[in-house]
Amino acid sequence: MRTVHIFDVAPLRPPLGGDVPTQALVVVDDDRVTAVDAGYPVEVFHDPSPIGFEARFLRLPPRPDAALVGRLASVGLSPDRLTDIVVTHLHSEHAAGIADFPEATIHVSAIELADATERASPRTRLSYRTRFFAHGPRWRPHTGGSSWFGVADCTEISEGIVLVPLPGHTAGHCGVAVLLDDGNWLLHTGDAGYRDPVSGLSAAFPLGLYERFTATDRAAHRQTLATLRRLAARDGVHLLSSHRIPLRLPLTLTAPSIRTGPAIRSGPAIRSTEEKP
Repeated sequence: MRTVHIFDVAPLRPPLGGDVPTQALVVVDDDRVTAVDAGYPVEVFHDPSPIGFEARFLRLPPRPDAALVGRLASVGLSPDRLTDIVVTHLHSEHAAGIADFPEATIHVSAIELADATERASPRTRLSYRTRFFAHGPRWRPHTGGSSWFGVADCTEISEGIVLVPLPGHTAGHCGVAVLLDDGNWLLHTGDAGYRDPVSGLSAAFPLGLYERFTATDRAAHRQTLATLRRLAARDGVHLLSSHRIPLRLPLTLTAPSIRTGPAIRSGPAIRSTEEKP
């Protein structure tokens, strides 16, 4: 049986923006525990200075219990149970928490890893906090090779967990799709877009402003928003953005907690690139 916990692992309080969550998934299977995004490490909740200028804008509260380590403990999981972390991208509020899990395998887009570690442009030097990678993470970069519901260059990380390219916010930004026990998929879209994927309405301040001004590639971002609209229209695919106001957290999903339309077991969602989507 698969259980999916949804936690806020970096509760942010930007000026005039209210409380903004940073939602992560913890996927508990019989033989492994996988996180989708890692939030901030415990040390940053005690002293936010390591995140630089962002500390003044994000105004992280002094809540070390909100770190992923604490969230795991709240459901009876020790840090060593977490074997894999799949990151949507390597901005600090999504990935700095990998520092608390030096033995975990870190799954990431190869493009994203190169941008974050090589820091070859002014934008990448400004955007990534490599001090949180100083412990020598066990990186596993991915380049794709499959499609998921028509999205190319996807990678199946493990059974029912798929890294889905959604570029624009960063060049290597991805979503992560998790198959639930009832046959539906939960797609964590990271920072791919904050607007409502069905109506197209922009998110409230400051997320709408942040979305417009932080996109690395605006053309890719527009294409990603179109992809999200298409996926949101499917039965059996549910989208969860990192920072949009969520359902009440923490939240635990077990079958059949999410059910909208028929389960999608009638055909394979994951296809090799040689197959038609």
